[in-house]
Amino acid sequence: MSQKKDCPLPSPPGDLVLREVWRAKDSLSAACDHDLDRLFAETREREKHSAHRVVNLSKPSTETGDR
Repeated sequence: MSQKKDCPLPSPPGDLVLREVWRAKDSLSAACDHDLDRLFAETREREKHSAHRVVNLSKPSTETGDR
């Protein structure tokens, strides 16, 4: 009787992306000593200085043609 060696299957591509998202989340959290209030305060401050459009989902959209 021969024994089969366990061969790990290659992980699906989504796993790599998910691991990278988790790594980024953990890094950001650690930079703020895992203080959620501090993390959000620093995020809001970065948004103020960003050239990117920030979406606020807590308010209804006033733009036309979004749909």
